[in-house]
Amino acid sequence: MKKISRILFIIVMITMLATGLAFADGTEGGLELLDTYPKADTTGAAIENFDVKLYFNNEMSEDILGDDNDDCFQLIDADGNVLPTLILYSPKETGVVMVLFDPNKENLDSNGKQIVIKGNTEYTLKISGDLKDDQGNTLGKDTTVKFTTINQTRNSMVSMLLMIVLYAGIIGFSLRSAKKTAEKQAKEAKVNPYKEAKRTGKSVEEIVEKEQKKKEKLEKKAQEEDDDDDDDDEEEDYLEEGHYRVKTRRTVASAGSTYITGRKAEAEERAEREARYARNQAKQKKKGKGKKK
Repeated sequence: MKKISRILFIIVMITMLATGLAFADGTEGGLELLDTYPKADTTGAAIENFDVKLYFNNEMSEDILGDDNDDCFQLIDADGNVLPTLILYSPKETGVVMVLFDPNKENLDSNGKQIVIKGNTEYTLKISGDLKDDQGNTLGKDTTVKFTTINQTRNSMVSMLLMIVLYAGIIGFSLRSAKKTAEKQAKEAKVNPYKEAKRTGKSVEEIVEKEQKKKEKLEKKAQEEDDDDDDDDEEEDYLEEGHYRVKTRRTVASAGSTYITGRKAEAEERAEREARYARNQAKQKKKGKGKKK
């Protein structure tokens, strides 16, 4: 009985120690990766400003962690090249870490060319289990996130096809509308008097006379509109701002004004001088004739 009790006591102690170690290494109740953007095994990741956004359950800040976690992230392309990254912590969102591709750092492939983010290519982000939060809790296990960038060639082709379809639809709609308008005008312009007489029960002569009057009315209306446009054009050509056109010319006196302009006064004075001169000339001639007698 004592031997069984000792065995049970040892089992209990081992279980307690194992539970403590589990809490200590962060595998339970420690740091956990909740979500990623782009999500794992998805396609269509953006190429411009290429980054991976990680959501953790605990607070992580640059003020406390500094660059302790920089070596815990590895961004790898399809050829196995490790890309340069920049680690940023969000000051407004709890537990958000962004792993950005850093194009400013020199990073050459096996052919000596600068590595860039390519379209329709698979990339892998490896997160070390040593990653820790502000309280020192660690992730506890290595985690891998894989995703594929957007296929720009296919997207460009789709956009071009959509544009072609759109323009074709616009052109087709315009041609269809123009055709309907032309058919309507042709139908209105050409009336078969025999069919119309059969449809309405009127005589052919009445139909023809009605259409002739309608045509003359339309022509007269069009002519009047043209005349109005010509009058408007003439007024616009000859009338200046502040001037108004009158039907007939009238003098100021005919409107009841007694004002004498300078030109009128000068004309009256000139006429009076000429009249005095003529009277003087007549008197002198008369005196000359009297002396000769």
